[in-house]
Amino acid sequence: MPSYKQSLTSLHSAVLLFALSGLFAKWLNMPATHIVFGRAFFAALTLAIFILLIKRQSLYLARSLLLPLMLTGIVLAFHWGSFFYAIQVSSVAIGLITFASFPVFVSFLEPILFRERFHYLALVQALFIILGIYLILPLNEMSIDIFSGALWGGLSAFSFALLTLLNRKFVAKVSAKKVAFYQNSCASICLLPIMIINPITITSSQLTVLVILGVIFTAVAHSLFNHSLKVVKAHTASIAISLEPIYGIVAAYFLLGEQITMMMVFGGVIVIATNVWASKTIA
Repeated sequence: MPSYKQSLTSLHSAVLLFALSGLFAKWLNMPATHIVFGRAFFAALTLAIFILLIKRQSLYLARSLLLPLMLTGIVLAFHWGSFFYAIQVSSVAIGLITFASFPVFVSFLEPILFRERFHYLALVQALFIILGIYLILPLNEMSIDIFSGALWGGLSAFSFALLTLLNRKFVAKVSAKKVAFYQNSCASICLLPIMIINPITITSSQLTVLVILGVIFTAVAHSLFNHSLKVVKAHTASIAISLEPIYGIVAAYFLLGEQITMMMVFGGVIVIATNVWASKTIA
């Protein structure tokens, strides 16, 4: 069992990689579903090689865990798809800050899944999250795309909250890398029909970017995150995840030239501060 310090290091490293992965939605000129398929496929391949050839371990999984992990793979595919689509139709900032509302969803879902006490402060915190998201939206330039980005970012947040809590159930019984392998494998299999129905041609440079996204920003990041959940509670993890918009927005400013407004900063501070409040209240 890893130490608490090691788990926190793994958690924050994963958060940084997750934040930077959002930029790939702008770098890769292809549908979000195809980005997710490539990401999941190369991540699963990398994890299989690592587990079988380097660790020399089996990929065997008990039947009782196979179906639950397959279901979480479907949730993972939806999470990534909605996350990338939110950024593609709006901006990295809107996609990341709306996604950052996921700890509030954790506050509602964790008592249900783990039969823990519900904290009614979660209702107040949800209102603050909505206020923060409202402030980051450029209302004077409001469009269907911006509204759609915020909506899909919210759906990404909900699905990630569900995935985090389901992983908390499973990582205690299965190694983090094996969990990541089965989830990524299932995600790519679920999206395979879309790849067949809607094939696209990709360049060698796009393929290289997809490999980097799948190996470093997915296989490594996903394993680190699942590894941390062996020790760290979901609400503690949500504090670290709150830093994701900061990393991502700063990176988008320097690498993509996206603008940062004072209202966006103010709304983002409300969302992030509420996430920390929610985590400390319930942790």
